[in-house]
Amino acid sequence: MCKGSLVRLDGVDMNVSFWLKRIANVMERSLPNRCFLCQQPCTGGQGLCDVCLDDGEPGPLCLGCSRPLPAPVPWRCGTCLSKKRWRPLVCAYPYHHPLGYLAGAIKIHRRLSLLPPLCNALAQRIEALWQLGAIPRPGALLAVPMHKDKLPLRGFNHSVLIARALGRRLNIPVIEGRVIKQRMTLDQHGLSGTQRRQNLKGAFRVTEGPTLNNLALVDDVITTGTTFASLAATLRREGHSVSQYWALASALK
Repeated sequence: MCKGSLVRLDGVDMNVSFWLKRIANVMERSLPNRCFLCQQPCTGGQGLCDVCLDDGEPGPLCLGCSRPLPAPVPWRCGTCLSKKRWRPLVCAYPYHHPLGYLAGAIKIHRRLSLLPPLCNALAQRIEALWQLGAIPRPGALLAVPMHKDKLPLRGFNHSVLIARALGRRLNIPVIEGRVIKQRMTLDQHGLSGTQRRQNLKGAFRVTEGPTLNNLALVDDVITTGTTFASLAATLRREGHSVSQYWALASALK
């Protein structure tokens, strides 16, 4: 049966794919909690088991493009070291990695049970970088905002949920409501770099309030860096400063 096809029951049109998804979600919640990768039982409502998390640890990653590094120091790969201007990007996993790929499932498939293990993995990497002196401790976290008309359709802003989880774990305040997405944009997926920049032009607006310094911007997946760069530029024009980017997964390389 085709996706989105309709059937009529007692004179009422019914979207088959919609109800199949609803039934699948009910069945999933009624089953024992299992790891998304190995299907072994998990405890504490987590979507990933400790074995898969340990096995999936990617090791040192470049703070510029997220490429794997043979050793943490000097924090960036040769290509990124040649760039004079850069802003540290910390991610838990490369996107083309079993655990990194799951970062997108939080938003796309509403897999909220993946939030705790993936956020904990990112928090552990951040704490390790602090101890090594690789990045500064930010003054506050700011999640990439979502347009008000899109929020009811999705039901939650995944970036805000990630920022709140990291804020609690790392004891850093989360700034909410100071930046709004004032214009609906196209889905960035499938757009070129130029199209992405044009798509986000004028999309964000900073509301009035105290100056925000040493911010860490937070999102689920960074693909080209356009969203982070556009949001940071908007904040900079209003006198605020961004020191780093945080994401669960990065596809930059």
